[in-house]
Amino acid sequence: MTERAKEPGVGSLERRDHMLSAGVDAVLLLGRYGHQGAAGEGMELLAEAVRATGRYLTVRTAIAERGLASLPEELEVCAQAGAQKILVIPVFFGRDRSLIHWLSKAAYRWSRTRGEQGPEMVFTGAIGEHPVLGEAVVRAVAEAEGEASVGVGDFESLEDPAAWSVIPPQERHVLACMGPRCTSRGAGGLYVHLFKRLHKRGLLRGRSGVHAAQTGCLSPCNLGPTMIAYPEGVWYCGLTAEAIDRIVDEHFVGGRVVEEYAREPGRHDEQPVPEGAR
Repeated sequence: MTERAKEPGVGSLERRDHMLSAGVDAVLLLGRYGHQGAAGEGMELLAEAVRATGRYLTVRTAIAERGLASLPEELEVCAQAGAQKILVIPVFFGRDRSLIHWLSKAAYRWSRTRGEQGPEMVFTGAIGEHPVLGEAVVRAVAEAEGEASVGVGDFESLEDPAAWSVIPPQERHVLACMGPRCTSRGAGGLYVHLFKRLHKRGLLRGRSGVHAAQTGCLSPCNLGPTMIAYPEGVWYCGLTAEAIDRIVDEHFVGGRVVEEYAREPGRHDEQPVPEGAR
């Protein structure tokens, strides 16, 4: 069962004290973009602050797009930890209500896989709409006013690395979708798997290799996870680890498109995603 405020604005966020007293035992902080590097550290700092209250059985972080820890995966972790009621808080700035609406729907779809015994969920509005955030920004600005100005001595060089001007030599390019829908279906982990497979086959370097890159949403969300392979422009959909292995081995090495996962632009129901890929 999923509870959600009718309007994901300030009013819904102000209801949290009531919700916390109503049996919430797990908190899931949902970030917008990648968990790698400083972005991941920032999310974990927020999670640690919530954990320090000692009020919850577990506190986790997830990512909406371009990351490894997807919303369904982290909801499952909370459930496995024994959570009976999970509070999901989007750590977003700005009012992307359509995305939050879809994410709450994705959370509800996950809850249905757990059956009658699954945990309840509360899906709030974005934290960026909470009035306390403005107070925190005002305090941070005031405390920063006395800091030193940026000077040339802060940098080893004012020039950017020369390598940033070199176009990658690989003749084959792969664009892997990391939009919210594909991320919720495990695209982050599949991208890592793709890199490992390319490395295993010696395809990360040289003109005969593959230059892989992440993108935002590529649009055919119902067919995700997706990626496009150039120069042929082949759309591969419903990806799994097994599918990626075959695409690397049979297409990128052997030169044969893996028709089972290839989709023709403009086609719809005639080309369903392979069973078990979703």
